[in-house]
Amino acid sequence: MTPPPATAGLELVFRPDPTVWDGRFANNGWLQEAPKPLTKLTWDTAAWISPKLAEDQSLDRGDIIELRYRGVTARMPVFIVPGQPNESVTVFLGYGRRMAGRVGTATEEAQAFNAYRLRTSDAPWFGTGLEIVKTGDRYLLATTQDHHAMEGRHPARVVTLAEYTHEPEIVSHMAHAFPRTLTLYEDHEYKGNKWGMAIDLTSCTGCGACVVACVAENNIPVVGKAQVNVNREMHWIRVDHYFTGDIDSPESVQAVHQPVPCQQCENAPCEVVCPVAATTHSSEGLNDMVYNRCVGTRYCSNNCPYKVRRFNFLLYSDWNTESYYSQRNPDVTVRSRGVMRSARIASSASTPRASTPRRTTTGTSATARSSPRARPSARPRRSSSAT
Repeated sequence: MTPPPATAGLELVFRPDPTVWDGRFANNGWLQEAPKPLTKLTWDTAAWISPKLAEDQSLDRGDIIELRYRGVTARMPVFIVPGQPNESVTVFLGYGRRMAGRVGTATEEAQAFNAYRLRTSDAPWFGTGLEIVKTGDRYLLATTQDHHAMEGRHPARVVTLAEYTHEPEIVSHMAHAFPRTLTLYEDHEYKGNKWGMAIDLTSCTGCGACVVACVAENNIPVVGKAQVNVNREMHWIRVDHYFTGDIDSPESVQAVHQPVPCQQCENAPCEVVCPVAATTHSSEGLNDMVYNRCVGTRYCSNNCPYKVRRFNFLLYSDWNTESYYSQRNPDVTVRSRGVMRSARIASSASTPRASTPRRTTTGTSATARSSPRARPSARPRRSSSAT
């Protein structure tokens, strides 16, 4: 099969990376593993291209291309992004570093993915005349965009402001209605406090700062690219991204961002299936996790409709390096291998210090659902590589 001809005259756009910026944060594992907005890519960079350009050039996610610009060549894997202009390629600064520490130093292959090779002082942010060529090589990209999918259940409910003003209950009408007789369990009765937290999805830009903050607050370990690639990232909160509109018309594409932490369900499906009562319901409406009871059946994770439970398949946390002790939150337990984890609340009762880690009990966080009021043109769908 004859490879497609090279495409000349494309626009090249330079952008700081959403997580490592211009490379100054490349040695920060929290930021390397934080999924980037829109693509949910971790640990690597990629050249953004449109679905139409990908089709014209017979490119798929992870295909390596050569970017030829002003006599200089760089290599980079591609990522297909709905809404990307058809005659434009976006590259991100900060990757391909050769001496950036244990975390930030790129592998020998990834050192070629350096956007600075193409950047010039007279056109630091964009320029024309880019030529791309498919090399035939591929590179594994670890993205969480397709992890924990909830499609088919209308999770992102979007209406216009006019529709919401006319009928404030319109969003709740989009939900599945289940009969009360579906469960054999009685409703919980709360005589004191009952926790709750609202997330304004209209204001959410999908930046992912909440994900990194949760990692810092709750002693969540960095698991690495290989583990992320097999759906084992440990983030307690994720930000789902949905695209709406016509992928062949970039101007019509809009994005919907939906943070998804533990929902602290009133009648939590995870609680009733645990054979050892490691997951329980508190008197204040929280979904609590008793770590030293957990035997790792993962029934709770399988039964969670929001897919927010995380299991320690391996001993991801380093318990022995003393320099990590001062980094950790002393009020949150450091979990061991074989233990399930779920979101907690920052003001929960204290637990043993992280400097002497043990498997024990901690609290959980309370989060209520909110509804976005953006105005996309069709029902949202998670699709970062539609072609």
